[in-house]
Amino acid sequence: MRTGPSTRRAVTGPAVALLAVVGTVAACSGPGPGEKDVEYDSLDALHEAATTAGLACLSFVPEDSGTPDVELGTCDDTTLLAVFAGGVEEAEFLRLLPVEPSEEEQAALAGPNWVVVGDTGDLLETKAGIGGDFLSDR
Repeated sequence: MRTGPSTRRAVTGPAVALLAVVGTVAACSGPGPGEKDVEYDSLDALHEAATTAGLACLSFVPEDSGTPDVELGTCDDTTLLAVFAGGVEEAEFLRLLPVEPSEEEQAALAGPNWVVVGDTGDLLETKAGIGGDFLSDR
């Protein structure tokens, strides 16, 4: 049996369509920042979402906050991540942190129960992936 060009096209068309569907499903199910403006149940969950969204973090170190109201960690000694316990009001977020944005290039990006304090440029990319608002904008 001879296989001609029309047979190849018939096989190629469905194969290409199948690859397109598989590629789309893989892209949707792969790691990603997920939904925006969600509460995180742990510091590790915030760290994973933020780095997936583009936050540079070569060295992540959890820190002792001294209170059960907040979990803290730093990325590369330049960015602070914090997840707050239920019941902590947004107005208290910065008060519970060991540092506040102090330089013009720094900002605090806040979500429902979390804050990331770091370089404004880095946080713009992170905001696009995980949401939140800059505390100066609220």
